[in-house]
Amino acid sequence: MQPALIADTSTTHAARHSTGAEPLPQVASFAALGMQLARQLAQCRRVGERMTMLWLELDVLPGPEASAPFELNDALLQAAGQRLRHRVRSTDEVVQVGQQGFAVLLKAAGAEEARLLEQRLKHALTGAYSVDEGRMYIGISLGLATFPECGRTGAELAEAARRDLALKQR
Repeated sequence: MQPALIADTSTTHAARHSTGAEPLPQVASFAALGMQLARQLAQCRRVGERMTMLWLELDVLPGPEASAPFELNDALLQAAGQRLRHRVRSTDEVVQVGQQGFAVLLKAAGAEEARLLEQRLKHALTGAYSVDEGRMYIGISLGLATFPECGRTGAELAEAARRDLALKQR
């Protein structure tokens, strides 16, 4: 039996939002995220809804009191993930991908709603985090892709969001 690539998501979104200690669902890789998206897209097709995926990458920034550069660690990822979870709707899904990325699946949302959220998240997530008895600072980069305009499959949508992020970083 192979280990599951995604954590158990049987708890309700409301319960996950109300408890700060519960870990975010995780997928091991960007490819595994495409498989997770396929399930969500099938539901969108059945009910005729749109969905937008935000792809976030975290960057550790040097703080004013930093003597050495910090690395992204589990505590910082968890703190950023919890802050992210509390800044989206209870119907949206936040998934940690690998060691420095997050995907936010915005159900029943188009590009306009996603752009508004993108600005809110940049403001809310960038900055100081109290981690391991110290302060760490992160910056974020975001890309977005909307179903069905940017991709018809989970892999296409995820790749389109990453391309959007890369274009914004230029």
